[in-house]
Amino acid sequence: MMHTNRRFVLFLVDGMRPDGLLRADTPALDGLRAAGMHTLSARTVMPSMTLPCHTSLFLGVPPARHGITTNLWTPQVRPVPGLFDVLQEAGFATASFYNWEELRDLARPGALNASFMVKDSTGDGAADTMVSRLAANWLGTQPFHFAFVYLGGTDIAGHAFGWMSDGYLQAIAHADRCIGTVLDALPPDCTVMVTSDHGGHDQTHGTDCEEDMTTPLIVAGASVPAGRIIEHPVQITDIAPTIAHHFGVTPPHEWVGQSIL
Repeated sequence: MMHTNRRFVLFLVDGMRPDGLLRADTPALDGLRAAGMHTLSARTVMPSMTLPCHTSLFLGVPPARHGITTNLWTPQVRPVPGLFDVLQEAGFATASFYNWEELRDLARPGALNASFMVKDSTGDGAADTMVSRLAANWLGTQPFHFAFVYLGGTDIAGHAFGWMSDGYLQAIAHADRCIGTVLDALPPDCTVMVTSDHGGHDQTHGTDCEEDMTTPLIVAGASVPAGRIIEHPVQITDIAPTIAHHFGVTPPHEWVGQSIL
C-alpha cells in the first residue's frame, strides 16, 4: 500500500560548504530554508571524503565501524544494515539517482526499486543536469517512498577551481537549479532534505579543519516547522535515523545517530 504522505527525497550536493550556499545564487535552497528548518553547522566524519562520508550517512555509523576510509569500496567485515535496506525491508519503495559510480554500493542488491547512474565524463555540470531531469521525470510519474538524488558537480568544481572560487559558487548555483527542477516535479506532500557530505578548502578536502568538516542541512515538508534554525548539534550520522523516523521504522541498533525531527 502506498503511504503518499510519507514520501521523502534526500538531495546531496557533494562538497557544498555552508558559506558557499549563502554566497551563491540559490533560490530553490533559500525557499526550502524559509519553508522548513536548517542548520549551517552540521558535522561530517573523518576522513572528510566522499565515500566514507556517504557510507556513514547511509549506514548510520562512523568510518571506524563501517571500515570505509578512502574513496575505494571494500566489503564490510561486520555488515551494518543501511538506510535503503531498512526501508526496503519495511515495505517502502526506494530509488537512487547519482553520477558517481562508487555510490552504487550504498544499497545491497535488491534494496532499490529503481537506480539511475549517469557517468560524469565532462565535469561541466552536464551530469548533474541529466541526473535532475531523470529524477524529475521518474519521481513525477512513478510511485515511490524514499529517493536519493546526488549531484557531484560542486565537488568537481572545488577541486578544479578552489572552494569558494567563482567557479565553485557557480557550480552551487547550478546544483540549486537542478534541485529546483526536481522540486517542481514532486508531489506537494513530499518532505525534502538537502545536505552535503563534506566541505573543502583550497582545492582539496579530507582533513579535520572546519572548512572540510562543516556542512549545511535543510529539511522542509508539511510536518516540519517553517523558518526554524536547528540549535542543537547535528551529525551526518543523524540523517539515516531521521529518515527512518519519518517512515515510522525502528533504526538498527548499530546506528549511532538520533532523529532531528
